[in-house]
Amino acid sequence: MMNIDTIYNMDCLEGMRQMEDNSVDAVITSPPYNFGLRIHSGKYTKWTKGETFGYTGLPANRYDNRVNDAMSMDDYFNWQCQCIDEMLRVSKGPVFYNIMMITGNKVALMKMMGHYAERIRDILIWDKKSSEPAMHSGVLNCEYEFIIAFDKHDCKGRQFPLLNAERGKLSNVLRIGKNHKGGHRAAFPTLLPQTLIHYFMPMGGVILDPFLGSGTTAVAAIKEKSHYIGFELHPEYYALAEKNIKLELSQQTLF
Repeated sequence: MMNIDTIYNMDCLEGMRQMEDNSVDAVITSPPYNFGLRIHSGKYTKWTKGETFGYTGLPANRYDNRVNDAMSMDDYFNWQCQCIDEMLRVSKGPVFYNIMMITGNKVALMKMMGHYAERIRDILIWDKKSSEPAMHSGVLNCEYEFIIAFDKHDCKGRQFPLLNAERGKLSNVLRIGKNHKGGHRAAFPTLLPQTLIHYFMPMGGVILDPFLGSGTTAVAAIKEKSHYIGFELHPEYYALAEKNIKLELSQQTLF
């Protein structure tokens, strides 16, 4: 049993397995994208220590040894399926799963879509309105990410059981600029989870984010007068999430 309005510095699978069925209203999350796996000379290889992502100069090893961001394609697929199964079990409603297709997860992501074909309500597109130049020739700049809406209930159609918008008023393309601040370079902007909470969650509901990162989903839940539960394994990001949540709570109290 996990307490609401609480975040935990722990592995999300371990945490979710302690939660009861249907104990949250929805899930909003963005897992590690498996950036550490690349193709070199036609084969999957891992970035080595000290390497950087092409022109960016950013370190290829995004995490310490507690987080493996260079899994084999099969291992990544199996791990994410375990996570999605748990998300579906604990959620009464949709599971919004934000991911960008990259070399390190492309095949696994396509397999996941097939594996969960009967559990996908819709696929939203996050249009980031700008993109970084591709790191290699022959590769398109990526200006969008997927938000896959999983649901354990009947998904033969695309109709959401709860949608706080009039017919024809909400698109499945969310045009929201990227996050350009904070200590987590892959954090999505607060407006993204806030939009999902506003339109797809009951008022005052509980949202779970198993890959909490810098706490964006929790901050969005507070802004929308909702509740949250979050898991973050990386201690630095967990500390940052705590800081961001406290800051948002203090602002809510002030104003």
